[in-house]
Amino acid sequence: MKHLHSIDAHESGQVLTEAALSKVFMWVEMLQVRFFLILRGEEMALIFLDLDGTLLYRGEIVAGMEDMIKQLKSRNHEVAIATGRNPVLLNDYHEKLKVDHLVLANGGLVLSNNKVIKENFIPYKTVKKMMDFSDKHKFDLVIEYEDEYISYRKDTEASNKFSETFNLPDAKYDNKLYPKRNVFAMVVFSNDLVDELRKEFSELQFNRSNKYGFDVNPQGELKASGVKTLIKHLNIDFEDTYAFGDGFNDIKMLKSVKHGVAMGNAVDELKAVAEYVTDHVNDNGLVKGLKHYHLI
Repeated sequence: MKHLHSIDAHESGQVLTEAALSKVFMWVEMLQVRFFLILRGEEMALIFLDLDGTLLYRGEIVAGMEDMIKQLKSRNHEVAIATGRNPVLLNDYHEKLKVDHLVLANGGLVLSNNKVIKENFIPYKTVKKMMDFSDKHKFDLVIEYEDEYISYRKDTEASNKFSETFNLPDAKYDNKLYPKRNVFAMVVFSNDLVDELRKEFSELQFNRSNKYGFDVNPQGELKASGVKTLIKHLNIDFEDTYAFGDGFNDIKMLKSVKHGVAMGNAVDELKAVAEYVTDHVNDNGLVKGLKHYHLI
């Protein structure tokens, strides 16, 4: 690989690769922009926006969201989508909204300008154990592969009702085993067994997504882990970080930024930890929340 030398690096006998030097230039440029904004009395913020119930309502982009994001970008803010959806369920919302930074699969995948920053999959042995447990106790189970949304066991219509809530396609039935396929998450449909599942699968966490199912993810901070990864990657000051959400999986995310905002339609548990509660998603809540902080 070709190396580029700086004067100081050359004198010390060290070299910088093109990739390393490019990263340095990126940081310098970001600092220059930040300094320019400070001189103008503006802040450059990083704003994390949940999808369902925040940018979307029943699977449709809320009116005015495209213009809102344009306004944020015109003020040099960075915008990121932070969602429990995995890549195959994203429906190109990021392209429609022109968002360059993504925290997907409840923090399991982080992308910045189409570059993978972080990946975290559920090990196959754990997935196989869950499949066996599902067969033994006869509860419906959805597997969210990296490339497909599959219903491993489907004895009821619970998974279809779950998908309908978020305007997702119905999970395709397939009870085969795929040891080499990456799994971001699972969904279990059993209110009665969830406490037993938590004991049996201590390496996983089970969080209610809606009245039909529980999201299953690796233990950790969910979206918050991806949020922290992106904050570090973009070199954003913690004081200038914001997050907007409405669900149980947003609780840790709101706690991981300086300014956490709950939508008016959010669950009470999220409102309890929010710095500010804005209006309902269908009452221009997101725009009102951003205006509250003078971001637009």
